[in-house]
Amino acid sequence: MKAIIVGLLVVALGGCVASKGFDRGVLRGSLGQDVTDQDIKSVLELKPQLPSPFKLGVYLYSGTNYRRAYWTDAEKNALLAYGNQLKDAGVVSDIYIVSDATVQMRNPSAIPNYATGLKDLRLAAARYGADALLIVSDASSVDRYNNPAAFFYWTIVGAYLVPGTHSDALVMIKASLWDVRNEYLYATEEAEGIAKRIGPAFVIEDVDSIDQAKKIAIEDFGKKLTDRLIRLNTKKQ
Repeated sequence: MKAIIVGLLVVALGGCVASKGFDRGVLRGSLGQDVTDQDIKSVLELKPQLPSPFKLGVYLYSGTNYRRAYWTDAEKNALLAYGNQLKDAGVVSDIYIVSDATVQMRNPSAIPNYATGLKDLRLAAARYGADALLIVSDASSVDRYNNPAAFFYWTIVGAYLVPGTHSDALVMIKASLWDVRNEYLYATEEAEGIAKRIGPAFVIEDVDSIDQAKKIAIEDFGKKLTDRLIRLNTKKQ
């Protein structure tokens, strides 16, 4: 019986011995529909009307995630740090995190897309006195697999000591910047982060890989968005 149990454990631990990679198509789909030419055409008659500087509301949304569907305080603060750079550059006067408690969602499935969901978020941002609304959504995936060192997992102790398991995480971030008053679309931005970790099967945690990948994604996203808004503000002047 003991031999059978050990055998089943080895099979379970070694069942995934090759990397499957990431399906970016699935993750992008979970982040919401891309802006199409028709979407742009329908709002061409709208005019940008942001004051300079403007008040920015930020709504954070989590899409398809691997065992982690929230933004931590540290991640929010990391994102807000880039908002402070926009303040220093004279682009933004104030920045707020739009709380879920202020959103009266009639159609949650529409977020972060358009129609009802966007209007609900604009209303929530208006309650903060925001001129513009930045909707930020993230999605994550984990590729967990074993390397040849997993052979030693049959000893049981090896599953605690031998680095035979890989935990690769991909986090994608997508954002759109909207005028709160007339739904004018100012910009869209995307970023991603990848983290690769190796450790014993019974020790390595996938959520730690996601945290590391999301930190990288936020840094990439923050730099891109900050640079872009500063350039847009310079052109407007």
